[in-house]
Amino acid sequence: MFNIGNRISLLREANNLSANKLSKELQVDPSTINKIEKGTAKPSLELLFKICSYFDMSLSEFFDTSEASLSSELLAWLDIGKNLTDEERATVIQMIKSLKAY
Repeated sequence: MFNIGNRISLLREANNLSANKLSKELQVDPSTINKIEKGTAKPSLELLFKICSYFDMSLSEFFDTSEASLSSELLAWLDIGKNLTDEERATVIQMIKSLKAY
């Protein structure tokens, strides 16, 4: 089943954005993004359009989960990430960000 919050989180992290920064860019309360990513709230259609526009994608691209839309390398990373705890995932993301900074 498609998880909107996870998709937003992945897009945000792939673009090196904090939830606060994204909320400012979208002109929404920071708690809105946090709640959506945690699955305790659902975005309005208007907010989904704003998110898609910000990340320069269509709604169909946002909801596209076909394997053809992802590289095999990225699919491997996602498969590994599914088995990590939130803490482990945060550690890996921080390590990648550190490597990217060099």
